[in-house]
Amino acid sequence: MRNVGFKILYLVTVLVMVVELGFTVKNSIFTNIADVPTGTFVESYPCDSCEKKMNVYLVKNNLGTAIRGEIESNGQKHNIFWQTGIESVDVVWINEDTILINEIPLDVNDTFGYDCRRGYSLFDDGSLEENFTNFSR
Repeated sequence: MRNVGFKILYLVTVLVMVVELGFTVKNSIFTNIADVPTGTFVESYPCDSCEKKMNVYLVKNNLGTAIRGEIESNGQKHNIFWQTGIESVDVVWINEDTILINEIPLDVNDTFGYDCRRGYSLFDDGSLEENFTNFSR
């Protein structure tokens, strides 16, 4: 009977470890910019040619500081920018669909946005490259 108890305990332990590992891998690979902390409102940058605006929030916690940027349009809001290790941003509206945040051009209609946790640079394939194609000052 004692061996059966140890085998069950062993199987439960392995199952818990596998499930925990699965969630850890999922959370490290699939980040969601909608789930970042709210933070404290810093400033709003309205678009001159449309009714959209970029709201900037400073997030401070025990891990450091970060900036969250959200686009507000027609009462709807969605996060478009998340970068850790900074306390300020430089925001320039290029046109009603493109905004330049810390020299990173972003499509304001793209809910994927820029998230520093994704680990890409400006030279990787993906959303940023497509934004550079449409970028003109």
